[in-house]
Amino acid sequence: MPQILPFRGIRYTPRAGEFSDLLAPPYDVISPAQQAALAARNEHNAVRLELAEGGDERYERVANLVRSWTEEGALAQDELPMLYAYEQEFVEEGETFRRRALLAAVEAQPWEEGAILPHEYTMSGPKEDRLKLLQATGVQFSPVFMLARDRAGQLRQFLEETMASRPADQEAKTADGDHHRLWLIEASRFEMHRIAPLLSETFTIADGHHRYETAVTYKQGRLDAEGSLPRDHPARFALTAIVAADDPGLVIRPIHRIVPRKAPSDWLGTLSAQFAIEPLVGNPDAAELGELVKHHPGFVIGLGLDGPDSKHWLVPMDVAGLSPTGHSETWAALGSNVLRYGVLEPLWGIDDDALRAGAVEYTHLTGEVVERVEAGDAVGFLLSPVSVADTLLLAEKHERMPQKSTFFHPKIGTGLVFYALNP
Repeated sequence: MPQILPFRGIRYTPRAGEFSDLLAPPYDVISPAQQAALAARNEHNAVRLELAEGGDERYERVANLVRSWTEEGALAQDELPMLYAYEQEFVEEGETFRRRALLAAVEAQPWEEGAILPHEYTMSGPKEDRLKLLQATGVQFSPVFMLARDRAGQLRQFLEETMASRPADQEAKTADGDHHRLWLIEASRFEMHRIAPLLSETFTIADGHHRYETAVTYKQGRLDAEGSLPRDHPARFALTAIVAADDPGLVIRPIHRIVPRKAPSDWLGTLSAQFAIEPLVGNPDAAELGELVKHHPGFVIGLGLDGPDSKHWLVPMDVAGLSPTGHSETWAALGSNVLRYGVLEPLWGIDDDALRAGAVEYTHLTGEVVERVEAGDAVGFLLSPVSVADTLLLAEKHERMPQKSTFFHPKIGTGLVFYALNP
């Protein structure tokens, strides 16, 4: 099982400005417009470190920023090793949720060791970018988001008691309305004993597969270059946010698909061999479509298959028969697999190579799919969200989902605490 250690976090000081103006999402969900807006909020906003603009020279520019912000006192490293308790409060579909995490350094182990489990496949491009950033700066800016079964309930109890005992040390409200609260916990022997049950668990990555794989690659690169590293050397670890799998604040949004409209074809006729196809009645709007598909796991809503205004249920008649052999029924029934093997591959010729080449666009916004389809240049497919239970089950069976199968919402904030890869 991986080690879990406290660490001397690098954090913003009051000199950097209002904490609310300093946080950002992880790099892979920031649009160009959002990047500009975040950078304009404060010259020290974490987006300038997490997602710098430019070519390869940008990595050294970020390293220089870290140095200059430290010299001017906008960033400072905690004097003692700490654990950090983190709460996000957010509203989803009119309901308020609170998700709690333990920020710690978790040993970066290869997948083969079986202690850290992926739940979906990744792409190589982002890993190359993240590795160059780590190598240039020696700092991990954004945590990997992991789930722990927490069978003994110790993690949830530890976080609840910590947060109830005193006000947060830092608090922010970001532009999206989310509240972020951070508690610093001096890592005494007693506190480490309280989280000891986690040391006997495997962890499943919820979000940040690229960041985690990059941390493993970085560690191995340091070992290759230096011959050895002390067992507790920071380069052996990854900044991680650990959330209990039964945390009531866990929300997974679906990720929908958009593909280019091809020349007119009898798509519905072809699909009828594998799917029961029913038109949606009442011309539901984007919000209603999202609500409909959410409650029908494994079903797909096809938009634009019979003209830009058409909307159809696609219900697989034989889930197992659509997917490659050797997989569980749970894996085969995922909407992303039903769509891939039952629709996109046979009708659009979209295979692994085409996916890597960007043949499919992804969004968690139902309205964006509807707009693109109604514009007449695309066909869209709405999927239901994957459950936390299925995410854990498939990870523990070593059955990875296709890339872009889950969207854990909201993302863990970037800028809460940074992780130095050197003592």
